[in-house]
Amino acid sequence: MPGYQTHLTVSTLGSALLVAWGTARYGWDGAIPTLAFAAGAAGGLVPDLDSETSKPRRWAGVLVAASAAVGAVGFLTAPGPFLGRPWEAGPTALAALYFFLLVNVLTLKFLRQYTRHRGLFHSLAVPFLYGGLMALLAGPRGAATAMAVWLLSLFGVFSHLVLDALRSLSLNPLKPATRDLAASAWLWTATTLVTLAAFLRLTHKL
Repeated sequence: MPGYQTHLTVSTLGSALLVAWGTARYGWDGAIPTLAFAAGAAGGLVPDLDSETSKPRRWAGVLVAASAAVGAVGFLTAPGPFLGRPWEAGPTALAALYFFLLVNVLTLKFLRQYTRHRGLFHSLAVPFLYGGLMALLAGPRGAATAMAVWLLSLFGVFSHLVLDALRSLSLNPLKPATRDLAASAWLWTATTLVTLAAFLRLTHKL
C-alpha cells in the first residue's frame, strides 16, 4: 500500500506542474499559484485521515485546532458588541488555548468514531467536499483564485484515490465502506451543499 510520503510526493509534483501550466496558460499571479499549490499538495493526504496510524490523521487534529484558535483570536480581538470585545491579551490567550484543546479532541474523536481505513475518506464524495471547502475559503480573494484552488484540490485528492486503485486496493468510491450509514448520508449531503455553495460563490451569486 502506498505510504503517505508517496501520496504527498505525487500530489506535490503534480500540483507544481499544474500551477506552472496555469501560470503560463492563464497568467496566474499574486497568491493564486501559492494557494492552489498548497491546496493540491495537501489534498493528496486527505484520504489518509481515515487511517488510525497515519501521520496526516495526527496532524489533522492539530491543524484544525490551530485554525479554530486563530479564528478565536481574530474574533475576540476585533471590536464588537458581542462578548464585550475586544478582549485583552491574557483572556484571549486562555480562550485560544481552550479552543485549541477542545477542537483537537473533538476532531480526533470524530475521526475515530466515524471512519475506518479506506472507508469514508476514500469515497468519491471527498474530492468535491474538500475542493468545495477550499474554494469557499479562497473565495474572498476572487473567483480566479477560488477556481484555481478548487481545481488543484480535486487533483490532489483524486491523485491519492487513483494511486490506491492502481496498487490494487479494494476501493468502493461510489458507496463509502463505513460502519455507520448515517455518516455516509451526512458525507454526501455535506458534499452536495458545499459544492452548491462553492458553485454559487464562483458564479458571484453567493
